Amino acid sequence: MIVRRLGKLWARMRDTVRHEPPDLEFQAEIEEHVSLLAERYRRQGMTSEAARLAARRQFGNTTLLQEDLRAMQMIPAIEALRGDLTYAVRMLRRNPGFAATAVITLALGLGANTAIFSVCNAVLFKPLPYAEPNRIVMLSERQSDGKLGGVAPANFVDWRDASHSFTDMAAMRASSFASSFILGGKSEASRLTGGDVSSSFFSVLGVRFMLGRNFLPDEDRLGHDRVAILSYAAWSKYFGADRDIAGKPITLDDTSYTVVGVLPADFQFGSTAADFQAGSQPDVWIPLALDPQRLQRGAHMLNVIGRLAPGVKLAAAQAELNVIGANLAQQYPENNKDRGIAAVPLTDQVTGSVRVALETLLGAVGLVLLIACANVANLLLGRAAARQKEMAVRIALGASRWRLAQQLLTESLFLAGLGGVAGFVLALAAIATLTPQLPADLSRAAGIAVDMRMLIFTATISLLTGIFFGLGPLFAARRENTGESLKQNNRSATGIQTRLRGGLAVAQIAIAIILLIGAGLMVKSFWALMHVAPGFRSENILTARLSVPRSRYPDNRRIAALEGEVLESLRGRPGVQSAGFATYVPLGGLDNGWSFIVEGRPPLPVGTYNMAQYRPVNAGYFETIGIPLLRGRSFTPADTAEAPWVVVINDSMAREYWPSENPIGQRILASGGKPTWRTVIGVVGDVLHDGLDGAAKAEMYLPVDQGMNIESNPTIVVRAETAPGAAAGELRGAVSAIDPAIAVDRIETMQQLVSGSVAQPRFRTLILAAFSLLALVMASIGIYGVMNYLVIQRTREFGIRLSLGATRTDVLRLVLGRAATLIGAGTCLGLVGSVLLVRLITKLLFETAPLDPLTFAAVPILLAAVALVASYIPARRATRIDPIVALRCE
Repeated sequence: MIVRRLGKLWARMRDTVRHEPPDLEFQAEIEEHVSLLAERYRRQGMTSEAARLAARRQFGNTTLLQEDLRAMQMIPAIEALRGDLTYAVRMLRRNPGFAATAVITLALGLGANTAIFSVCNAVLFKPLPYAEPNRIVMLSERQSDGKLGGVAPANFVDWRDASHSFTDMAAMRASSFASSFILGGKSEASRLTGGDVSSSFFSVLGVRFMLGRNFLPDEDRLGHDRVAILSYAAWSKYFGADRDIAGKPITLDDTSYTVVGVLPADFQFGSTAADFQAGSQPDVWIPLALDPQRLQRGAHMLNVIGRLAPGVKLAAAQAELNVIGANLAQQYPENNKDRGIAAVPLTDQVTGSVRVALETLLGAVGLVLLIACANVANLLLGRAAARQKEMAVRIALGASRWRLAQQLLTESLFLAGLGGVAGFVLALAAIATLTPQLPADLSRAAGIAVDMRMLIFTATISLLTGIFFGLGPLFAARRENTGESLKQNNRSATGIQTRLRGGLAVAQIAIAIILLIGAGLMVKSFWALMHVAPGFRSENILTARLSVPRSRYPDNRRIAALEGEVLESLRGRPGVQSAGFATYVPLGGLDNGWSFIVEGRPPLPVGTYNMAQYRPVNAGYFETIGIPLLRGRSFTPADTAEAPWVVVINDSMAREYWPSENPIGQRILASGGKPTWRTVIGVVGDVLHDGLDGAAKAEMYLPVDQGMNIESNPTIVVRAETAPGAAAGELRGAVSAIDPAIAVDRIETMQQLVSGSVAQPRFRTLILAAFSLLALVMASIGIYGVMNYLVIQRTREFGIRLSLGATRTDVLRLVLGRAATLIGAGTCLGLVGSVLLVRLITKLLFETAPLDPLTFAAVPILLAAVALVASYIPARRATRIDPIVALRCE
């Protein structure tokens, strides 16, 4: 039964689509019945003509029978839709200018929306590539000022042992403390970035290995940790995609490790958006192997993740963590006083720094689409006015208003479909253009691709757009009086149509004002950001990272000697002016802090520390990078491990810890490491290390020879006499001549680092500015269309005015006055909307007031000027109307 019904339904759909001609056999059968009846009447004495008429009257309405049969054989709704589409295509072919304008306008709006959605989809909406990612949270230590920071190893172990809300927890060493290795057995030294993780790390994420297995718990112990897991990229690049790699040994820093697994190609991990850069992903993963006898509580070097137990809500887990944090603060007040535990969904942690910016762009491009819809709605209203008599005739002939609405809505949706297809093609081109320009620290931007979500999004907004801009003509058609429409000429428009067109123009101007003010604030903010003094010189400076094998350079003394050899080799080479070494260069993405005490001052309260950023450098660094010396002296080659231990501080540290004293000659003692007092010998200028939009922090610079950590990955800074690119070859040659086992990578100019640090604000400013200019153009076209139609609609009126003595200036003033009214109304609404919405982008502004008076004054003036110029063109044409021709026109 069901199969038979489905078969009949399929046959009806096929016949509807094919639009087959009437059933000739059925017509012949009807004619046969009519002939038989007519023959019977002739036998009764009727004439042939009378018998034929009587037979047809008795048989009934044959046309109605044919229509009933057609309804049984086809699906009326689909047949009506097919007819409406055919009519829509015919009408668009008769008006190619209207069709092209509407489709291009929609394509711009829909294409821009699809392109930005593709970015938001990859970065914000796609779930993280882990099993049940909504159950994974990032656990951090909440400091007394509310900021979230790294986790001390001892705290991580205590959290893991005391918590019952998580199936498991895992830790990864933060990037500033992560391991790095020189890959052995290769002709050229290659540096592999390491990822130090606990054995449960990949199981917490739910990762399925492409080859091999996860770490075993026993391998996460000192002495048993010489195993490694390769990333897909490293496996392909350095090991030739060997599918039998599992179980084979590899050499890292002259030490043999056994490969136990290879990660899948799509695996990425990061605790921030910047961590998802390809260059920030570890090449090789090794066990964290914490020593249970030497767990630190003062060094906060771990990123911790946890998987919520089934059925446990985040709020319940946070409540448990609060109790654990309070207990640890009581047990270890020296390190844990005023420190809590924060659990944040991993998705929010990864996207937190870019979510506001991308959602702002998505909202902005949505406003652009509204302007596009308003433009097309205005076009349709003008077309509807020209078709008033046609619609009135249809109603007079029996068509229902619902049937007319269906026809108009079909035309709107067909236009939207064409615009959607064109917009999708435009979006593909925009994505191909945008992708290389995306900020490197935009998380998961590499995942931007055409997928089902993108197709569904384009189809959905095309459908909604077609309904939206089709509502205007539908509303106008519903309010029309048929009798009045039959009396009017084709150029006249009803009051409701005129008001709708004016309202749409006002809405376009208001939206354009909002977008332009937002863009103006962002441009001013970016201008202020780019004119911030970073505290160093970036011109003609080249940076490169050196990775030295720890087996050959086990301590800072040998590393300092190596740096001295490299600098001596570079001295006098062509194009090299000066050079220096540092562990943490400004805007390099890595940092470290250290606590200290000041000699002669009373002990601080328990759990309170003096903190400063830790900067190991060598002699020549300050001069090379251009950090000014304010007081005292800088380092010299004589500041070795055997010499008195010294420190250079920055101006912020001097003002914070010696506000009314001369810091030169003061002594400090850094916690950890060798308990040796260091004498302050100099004060240098502040450097914006974390970004141009950040604040200067207290910093202490130490000679590499006197450093507290073994600095195996120093960065060399070279000042070139001309373009710094030429110095890269000299640098590689100098390092290779000294020790070919040292890898040199991340060769970048300082200007590239500065540019990369402002990539996100630059990207969002450029995109928002582009959308705002597009909105300005569309709004100007919209006001031009309204005024142009006004002139056409009132041609006879203007002719009468001119014939009765009105001057051309009077007509010009009349048209421009109407335009000024619309512009003024839109401007007022736009300013109100801007005041209400500007708070959404406050977090994105740098040294720019959200209600910046200059921006709020300049934007309305700019838009009013452009809109008035657009209105002047039809107004000027109105002044040239010939009264005689106008009075004759219909």
